[in-house]
Amino acid sequence: MIALTLGVGVGAVARDGHGGGSGEVVAARKPHATASSSPQTPQQRLASYAREHAFAFFDPPTAAGAFDRWDPCVPIHYRVNVAVKLPGALDAIDAAFSQVAVATGMQFVDDGATQEMPSDDRKDIRRTTKGWEWAPVLVAVVPHAAFRRSVESTDLVAFAAPDVYASDDGTLSQIVSGEIVVDGSRISNEGAGDPDGMEPVMLHEIGHLVGLGHVRDKGEIMQPDGGGVVGLGPGDLAGLWALGTSAGCFVHPALPRDSSDFPRGG
Repeated sequence: MIALTLGVGVGAVARDGHGGGSGEVVAARKPHATASSSPQTPQQRLASYAREHAFAFFDPPTAAGAFDRWDPCVPIHYRVNVAVKLPGALDAIDAAFSQVAVATGMQFVDDGATQEMPSDDRKDIRRTTKGWEWAPVLVAVVPHAAFRRSVESTDLVAFAAPDVYASDDGTLSQIVSGEIVVDGSRISNEGAGDPDGMEPVMLHEIGHLVGLGHVRDKGEIMQPDGGGVVGLGPGDLAGLWALGTSAGCFVHPALPRDSSDFPRGG
């Protein structure tokens, strides 16, 4: 296995009409290919399905047809650090995860509060009483100064950085952990009905976290700037469905010992 930790800002949401984040045209899942054009390669089948259903995947599929996704048969754990005073933030974060859970069929587990801050040096595995495990996703709502230390663009409100493991033969591209970082000073207090509120911003970033990329289609929350949308659009839902339980379990999933952070010889 080789570990590919996607960089800061790769899965990002920008406001004020400024784009940001990863590529616009990527993939879908071969079991859902349509019969309209009958592409010959897995990559073509996946790209065709995604285009037809108004969504994109975080990274282009491999030649073997693998694309970035979690193992939908294993719960995804996350911990939250709201390091700024932001009323209703925890409820909004949980509400966004709940919506994505319904759309994907996957299970998200809130492991509670943490004081951990985002870091480029964050390890994707942790040693627990049960042994080595993948680190829970970190959701951090941080002060503006701390956020600016993590990104170069001044337009960003938030970003997601999933940790992806890919096999050398291109048959596995599994998301195993990651971070979502939000600039708390730029989040609206107007609630879920405001595109700049915590819940819509989190919906966009969780979309990146689970494997969705940006699209230009109107009405989709995965537009680079959120598109003024406050809920999941039809393309968002189609993409989340393709990434979730409908894609099936990994037969040979990545294990913590595959991580470059795993201590060798110990």
